[in-house]
Amino acid sequence: MKLFGRKSSVGGDAIYLTVSRVAVSLIGLATSMLLARFRTLEEFGTYSQIIMVTDLVSTILMLGLPNSINYFLAKAETEEEKKRFMSIYMTLSTILMAAIALCLFCAVPMIIRYFNNPAITAFAYVFAIYPWSSLMINSLGNTCVVYGKANRLIIFNVFYAISTLLVLLFTKAVGMSFQQYMALYMAVMMGFALFALGWINKLVGAIRPLLSKRIIKEVFAFSVPMGLASVVGTLNAELDKLVIGKFFTTEEYAIFANAAKELPVTILATSLTAVLLPKFVRLLGRGKNEKAVEMWGYAANLSFCFMSLIVGGFIVFAPDIMSLFYSEKYVTSGGVMVFRIYAVILLFRAIYWGIILNATGKTKFVFYSSLLTLTLNFAGNIAFCFVIGFIGPAVSSLVVTSIMAVVQLGFSSRIIHVPFSRIMPWKKIGMYIAETALLGGVFSAVRYGVFSGISRQISIVTSIGLGIIWMILYVWINKKDLLTNWRQLNSVTYE
Repeated sequence: MKLFGRKSSVGGDAIYLTVSRVAVSLIGLATSMLLARFRTLEEFGTYSQIIMVTDLVSTILMLGLPNSINYFLAKAETEEEKKRFMSIYMTLSTILMAAIALCLFCAVPMIIRYFNNPAITAFAYVFAIYPWSSLMINSLGNTCVVYGKANRLIIFNVFYAISTLLVLLFTKAVGMSFQQYMALYMAVMMGFALFALGWINKLVGAIRPLLSKRIIKEVFAFSVPMGLASVVGTLNAELDKLVIGKFFTTEEYAIFANAAKELPVTILATSLTAVLLPKFVRLLGRGKNEKAVEMWGYAANLSFCFMSLIVGGFIVFAPDIMSLFYSEKYVTSGGVMVFRIYAVILLFRAIYWGIILNATGKTKFVFYSSLLTLTLNFAGNIAFCFVIGFIGPAVSSLVVTSIMAVVQLGFSSRIIHVPFSRIMPWKKIGMYIAETALLGGVFSAVRYGVFSGISRQISIVTSIGLGIIWMILYVWINKKDLLTNWRQLNSVTYE
């Protein structure tokens, strides 16, 4: 099977998307890990709080505007229409970004009080640079997709990721302070944002300041519903950290932020979802519900098999993984427990539970279930935080995530008239989890029984060796099943 210039297949397309995202994700992960290792808990906590607040406020106040590029730019029939839309988009987004920067500047005292972190004062300028730069870089991504420049976009993203990593390494090598690192990082980010703006201008044509009441009304009519869904999704993702930031110290926030970080192991699942969705739309639109469920089952088997192995390794070797990734200062009892809880949550990221709802146009239910998730998680965060302390928000997320997965799957079952017992390959999924639990128990006994009392450096090497043996054994056990599901997934016809 060829991946380039080949006949399209679900598996092949998923691999192409996965490979194209892995490089950027790994570089970004490396940068985050090194930042956590090079800087103190207070400095990393301050950095995380600033970025989280900026992303949250930007998502809320941008009203889904970045989502409009893919639709309106692709819809425009002439180059002049494209240029007019992008001129209006850039003008409007710049105005909104200025408003966001002003809001954040005015809110600095309130942000400091919320996190009880006066160190944020020295980085107030980030609130003006980071949102606009992020928007320009993201806008370039959407524009390149419309103009068929995705390959060049990948190069840009990789180069940007490498540059941010080099900034971190350079500032560490020459002994710069955290304040100097942030200033240089923002300067580099601004440089890439200006380059992105120039590239957009080259693709679309000369962009000029322009506003149109009619087009702005159309844009917001399209983008606001999507923006609301994005706001709910972002709040859901950041809620645990918001609660931790309120009730715990900046150092504890730093530990929680890294322990709760979703490592880039769900890329296969997201790539499969991206490829499966249009196929689902076609099959379900033609009433071929059973075939759609069959195809989903093959994809779920592959994804759950992979994710079960990853989750098992994360749970068993959690202390060594956290020390390797973030340094020993993050290996606290609470931090390790939070890491393990979020590892379990990764099982629920193995597939997108709402894919059938999206494919059948039931997006309102997806939005309402997300809103319900946010409400339940907020209540659970507060309750569990007071009852069991530091790990409370993580426990709340696990409980609510599992409930919402069942709810979305149950509603999907009703929509396509396929029994809940058959909508997913429950037996196979249970088998993968049981294998992981059994092997995890064995390797846990070896790691913490046979190799107890050893230094961290030796234990990390030991865990890596045990993890490799575990992976080989697990793949050997499931090799036949994996190959069968892979072939079946690629042999399904969608017409």
